Order: sequence, then C-alpha cells, then structure tokens
Amino acid sequence: MSNNNYQLPEKFYLYHGLLPALLLAAILLLIADLHLDSIIATAIFNSAGQGWSLRNDYVLENVIHRGGRYFFAALYLPLLGLVFLPALKPYRRPLRYLTLSVFISIISINLLKKFSGVPCPWSVESLGGSHAMIEWFNGFSGESGCFPAGHASSGYAWVALYFFALMLRPQLKYPALMFGLAMGLIFGVAQQLRGAHFVSHDIWTLAICWFVPMLLYPQFCSKVTS
Repeated sequence: MSNNNYQLPEKFYLYHGLLPALLLAAILLLIADLHLDSIIATAIFNSAGQGWSLRNDYVLENVIHRGGRYFFAALYLPLLGLVFLPALKPYRRPLRYLTLSVFISIISINLLKKFSGVPCPWSVESLGGSHAMIEWFNGFSGESGCFPAGHASSGYAWVALYFFALMLRPQLKYPALMFGLAMGLIFGVAQQLRGAHFVSHDIWTLAICWFVPMLLYPQFCSKVTS
C-alpha cells in the first residue's frame, strides 16, 4: 500500500529551484555571449557543403522525429489510463502529478512557439533561408516560430519522472532523470542536425520541462521533512 502522506524534502527549493535556475542561466548566458547558436548551426550547415543535407534524412526525420511522437504517445496514453485504474488508486496522486506535469510542459512549450517569432536555423538568411537571425531574447513578435524546441519537449517532459520517483522511490530518482534527459537529448540533437532548432532552444525546453514539475511538486506534498 502506498503512503499518501507525500512529503516535501528539506531544502527542496534550494536544490531543485535556485541551483538549477543558476546553472541553466549560466549556460544560456554562455551560449549568448559566445554566439554558440550561430556557431554550432553554421558548423552543421557548412559540414554538408552549405546545406541541410540531413533535413530529410530517413533516421532523423522518420525514426526520431515522427517515430518519437508515436513513442511519446505510447508512453503518455497508457500512463493517463493508469490514473483511472481502480487497482492503482493508492498511487493516484503521484500518477495525477506525473500526467499533469508532462501535459503542462508540452502545452506550455507549444503555446510559446505560437508567438515567439524566432526562426528555425534552416529559415535564417545566412543558413540558406530568407529570414533574419533572431535570438530567443529578441523574439516574441506574436508570430509563430521555432522557439522553444517542441520535439525535444517530448523527451525532456519526462524529467518529471525524477520528481515522480522522488515522491515514491527516491532511490530511483537519478535513473528516472537520466531517462528524461537522454530522450530530450536524442530528440533535440536530431532536430539540430536537421536545422530545425538552435541549441538554446533545447536548453529553454529543458528548463521549462524541469520547472513545471518542480513548481507543481509541492502541491502534491504535505510537509517538509526534518
């Protein structure tokens, strides 16, 4: 039987809020200061003779991109069903937490894309497109864009498994985190190689997919442990 008195760990906001925020901010500032978005995208573009030769690559486009969507659905839909399974009623709260965290992360990122106005690398003039380069911090024009990284969110959304494990089986929290990070990294790098996203787009997606479950977590816990 599950213990329904899920507790908020001591110094939760320090270790799961402040420190990750500082780390992610440092990474984003480094990317902006060194112009790594442009440098990495240009290197990929030039490596193929000034073109996005991998844009239609079978593995990247069909297996990782399209197949990744089906894989996400194959994970999320059964998870959603488990919430209503009578046999798992003692675990309903953590299951509701996980499904809600993943859902809000995905929706938040796709809503941001609707008005960010930040172009994909393959749309930028210097990289074979027709649009001016717009950094993420200069975006939000109200037009649809490529920021943050939507497909990577199908992987990074599962970092919520870290908090799910923290609630039920803390000893499994790091393997759970590695699963989400690995999925997001695979999906994200595949899209970067295709020219669909800059590296900062993926970092922001990871940040959103971390802080959504982090902020939701206390709502499903009762008190701070001693």
